[in-house]
Amino acid sequence: MTLAEIVRQTSMSRATAHAVVSELVECGWLIRDPSAGTFAVGPAFVGLVRSAESADHLVRWAASAARELCDRFDIPCFVARRTSTDAVTLASHAFPAHLAPESAPHPWLRNGSRIRLRPPICREFIAFDPDDARSDWVGQAAESTRTRLRMVLDVVADRGYSIERMTDDHVAMIEALSSLDTMSDTLRARVGDLLTELSVIDYLPEEIDACAADDTGVPVVTIGAPVFDAGQRVVAAIVVCPNRELRVDELHRLGEATRAAADGISRHLR
Repeated sequence: MTLAEIVRQTSMSRATAHAVVSELVECGWLIRDPSAGTFAVGPAFVGLVRSAESADHLVRWAASAARELCDRFDIPCFVARRTSTDAVTLASHAFPAHLAPESAPHPWLRNGSRIRLRPPICREFIAFDPDDARSDWVGQAAESTRTRLRMVLDVVADRGYSIERMTDDHVAMIEALSSLDTMSDTLRARVGDLLTELSVIDYLPEEIDACAADDTGVPVVTIGAPVFDAGQRVVAAIVVCPNRELRVDELHRLGEATRAAADGISRHLR
């Protein structure tokens, strides 16, 4: 398409059209063929379209996987989608027939709910990040918990999923972490540190082995497995919500099923 054709179809002045087209070329949304004097869709625009298409496919595929896990294990499941560098949004959820959403023990399990990527939660989104991003995230936590967090991130990256311990105040902790932005910097830091210090973070392999040896259950509120895009970035997570004490073999079976579901979505996005 020539500049003259753009002017005719948009009713812009030639000067305005030239300025707009020049900006689009600079941004990579258009490319100019100097020999023909024409403009065509550029690589940046094509990339944006592909990204939007992938995002739509992601939610559809992930929602289907969440429903399958929900039906198979009879527990709530949800899809958390990374919407910024420091937050995820609940994009889809599935509840078993016997459990209505409004009566669920997870009041934050609502489409559109936003959860901040603050220590110690959402570890499946951080464990596969580059070292500097992991260090920045760990650095937001109370100093006394940082060694544990580093160990846990390595475990999550190796195991393929995070395990959130079941505690009486888990829901309150998530809501508090998500509301820290409304506080002053000083208060935010203090409250964040306190919440992290009050939490026993995830399970290390030897802790699960100890439960198996003692034949004791493992209290688990959620298990989250990452979904990767074509660039191997974590763009979402499939999360199952047993919210009860599991036998060790149940934990492994549920964790592996969740990871397999997430891996299946990742393959679609490649």
